[in-house]
Amino acid sequence: MRFETRQRIQGTVDEVERALLDERYFDFLLKNHGVLLELQPLEVKTEGDLVKRRVRYRPRPVIQSIGPKQVPPEYFAFIETSTYDKRRKELTFSNAPTSQTISKMLVNTGKLSLRDLGGGQTERSLDGEITLKLPFLMKPLAMIGEKIIQSEGLKILDNEVPVLNRFIAEVIRKA
Repeated sequence: MRFETRQRIQGTVDEVERALLDERYFDFLLKNHGVLLELQPLEVKTEGDLVKRRVRYRPRPVIQSIGPKQVPPEYFAFIETSTYDKRRKELTFSNAPTSQTISKMLVNTGKLSLRDLGGGQTERSLDGEITLKLPFLMKPLAMIGEKIIQSEGLKILDNEVPVLNRFIAEVIRKA
């Protein structure tokens, strides 16, 4: 299932980029987000204009069960592996569930782009794909699951916007 979203950030592209790449943003986001229970940078490396990172996220569980099966909270945890290109203002990512059971079934990849809207505002666009690979008899659940995962992922992003705006205003502009 393909998905896309566009968000307006109250900051220039430079300010948004600096905020998203600032090591202090991880703690700020975790403390102020509301949906994230865990956010842990595992690796951040800068190689010229590229910033490569691996970050573990664990959002608040939203599904208690799928059919008769209970869903453990850890099933919602994932590791973002991404590369941000400072020249292109683009981040390519792959989100892999930390549960081996889920990682065999779920594929989530995409691209995040920053674009100047003028007037000190930036558009953050996200285009990606979520695919659930379920056994044949469970295929009808795949479409439902993909929509739920997409919806919850977009909630995480939407809840991030006011936090990012605040970080830009309180930290980036005060530096």
